[in-house]
Amino acid sequence: MKTCTKCQQQKSETEFYVRSDTGKLHSWCKSCKHQSGADWNRRNKQRHSELNAQWYEENKEQHLSNGKTWYENNKARKLMTVTAREKRCIQATPSWVDKSKILDFYTEAKRLTEQTGIPHEVDHIIPLKGKNVSGLNVPNNLQILTRQENRKKANKY
Repeated sequence: MKTCTKCQQQKSETEFYVRSDTGKLHSWCKSCKHQSGADWNRRNKQRHSELNAQWYEENKEQHLSNGKTWYENNKARKLMTVTAREKRCIQATPSWVDKSKILDFYTEAKRLTEQTGIPHEVDHIIPLKGKNVSGLNVPNNLQILTRQENRKKANKY
């Protein structure tokens, strides 16, 4: 057992990270280290983004390799989220909707991607699974955004 110097709780040694420089346990438990990091990220959003971008540029191959490894080890989990999204789309598509008009959006997004070389995606203006309101999978609720814009918008209205 070891006492965390941050929260003053006595915890199992498995609740502490091992320091890479000394091989000894950190003085703060994993929970306190995580909370401290999250607090720093919130206070230093710009610097955090810069550090992430720098790390990515310096470690692109490692990042891609990590992603492939994660996917191989978590295929079922990934399929579960993809399947859940497909179900939400099906449930949010009214029977009266003209599905060919929805397909037109996806066709146009693909065409724009091929023409410009910039990835484009179809976005639901009002998200299918929003925090306060959920939209439908209908043409009036669709727009084409670049992948970057769509990721920035995330699941927001």
